[in-house]
This record gives sequence, structure tokens and C-alpha cells, in this order.
Amino acid sequence: MKRSTLIKLIAAAAAVGVAAAGLTACSRVKTPKADKKLDLSNMELVFEDDFDSGIDPSVWVTEPDTPERRGGYWDRAQCFTQDGNLIIRTEYKEDGAYGPGWYTGTCSSVGLREFTYGYFEVRCKAPAAEGLWSAFWMQSQTMGDETKGGENGAEIDIMESPYYNDPKMPADKYRNTTLHTVHIDGYGDAHKSRSSGEYLVDKDMYGEFNTYGLLWTEDEYVFYINGQETWRTDFGVSQSPEFLWLSVEIAGDTDSANPENTDNEFTWAGDIRNNPDSAMPADFVVDYVRVYQPVQK
Repeated sequence: MKRSTLIKLIAAAAAVGVAAAGLTACSRVKTPKADKKLDLSNMELVFEDDFDSGIDPSVWVTEPDTPERRGGYWDRAQCFTQDGNLIIRTEYKEDGAYGPGWYTGTCSSVGLREFTYGYFEVRCKAPAAEGLWSAFWMQSQTMGDETKGGENGAEIDIMESPYYNDPKMPADKYRNTTLHTVHIDGYGDAHKSRSSGEYLVDKDMYGEFNTYGLLWTEDEYVFYINGQETWRTDFGVSQSPEFLWLSVEIAGDTDSANPENTDNEFTWAGDIRNNPDSAMPADFVVDYVRVYQPVQK
């Protein structure tokens, strides 16, 4: 599948995400399993980027095929490094590259670094603002609408942060939680997904660094927060190479770069216009991304 086609299909998944969010809205917030900790004793580090030397163009793509994205724009200018961290910045620009509007960014390894199985981890701080969410996820260039149950690839959402102040998910209960979701069989009529529900992050996910990880084998996915297991599932286990993706989304209508969506229709996370001026710009701060795979004997 061409990258441009893939990006368009993913953009069309916004409505699907809304449905998934609605299903999780009634769920009870859970906590990681303190007695089930990550074990990497039989794994070796095969990829690491700590962003100390900037954004490596041999690893990361920051130029989107289509700049319009949900309620704003993805612009490569919003991705940069600072103090040894990757920053994806969200802010309103009157004189942005695509006109006035909300701007944020995307950073993926599509076509450059792709992996099949292993343990994948990010260490990051989520942006502290309503109406947007950061994510660490994986996607396959071969994922299509065929009903192959994940065999030809999946969207694997390892961490998302939509609940800072979503009015549909009260902050007193859902702030500082994340969830994991697996999407398979494209984003059309054949689409299927399964979500973990919300898990509480034990440290402040907006002000402190936390780790979010995925152990992906031939048989299952196992998710982690700060090295503690949260959710495991054998739903839609990908058998295809997957690339890494770091991004921030701005809630809004997926058919235009216009956040004038007063009823928060087509989306989740709230309305970005509700934030005080002090909340902007809002940064997704990534310390590192690491990939481990089984030691070859």
C-alpha cells in the first residue's frame, strides 16, 4: 500500500475512534498489575533514539502527505528537538504555513525502520491541554480492508492521552489515564477493534516522564506502563512489519482543518478552544524510543 493511501485511510479512522471512545466511557479505571513486571532478560536492544543529535532523517519522517488532520494541521515545523528530547508542539498560528489554525505534528519511521515482533517502548510526557492527545503507536504499510484478522498488519495504539479535560470523560476520574487499542482489517466496513479501557498512570503523565511499552509476539500483545503489565490480548495479532509513530492529534472534524465543531462531534478529548492562554503551546515531550528483540541463539 502506498504511504499516501495509508495516511488517508488512517485519517478516515477518526469516526471509528469516536465509537471506541464511547464504548470505553462506561468502563472502570484500572491500575497496572504491580506483580507482573516487564522482563527483558532474553531480549537485546536493536534500536534506540534518544534524540540527543536532533531528528535523524534516516529514521523519522516529519513531513505529512496531507497537512490537514482532524481539527488542525500537521506541519513539520512543529517537530524539533530541545534539551535532548523530541518536541511535538501544538499551538495556534495566525501566520502558519497553511493559514490561520491549530498546528501540531507527526513523526513516524514509515519506510525507514520497520519491525516484526519485539518490545517497543517510549519514555515521554503527554501534553497538558484539552482537545488534543499525544500517541505512541505502530502501523503496517500492508494493512488493508481484507478480513485477515491482523495477519496483514494492524494499528496498535500503545499510548494515547485524550482525557486531560474531555467533558465526556470527567477529569476527576479519567485525567492521568491512558488506554491501548488494536485496529485491524482497514478502516472501512470490515474494520474491527478492541480496547483495553482506561489505565491509571502511577505518576503525573503530563509533568513527569513515564514509560509505555508493548511486547508483541506471534501469539499476543502485552502492554505495560512503567514496566508493569496492564493488558494482554490475542486479538488481531499482526504478522507483518510495523513502523513506529509519534503524533499529536487535534480534536475536530476529520473532513476539514476547521475546529469549529461546537458539539465535539466526530471526535473526543474536548474542545481545544477551552484552554486558558497559559496552556499553549502544549508540548509532547519524548525522551527516547527503544526496540528490543529476542536474543538470537
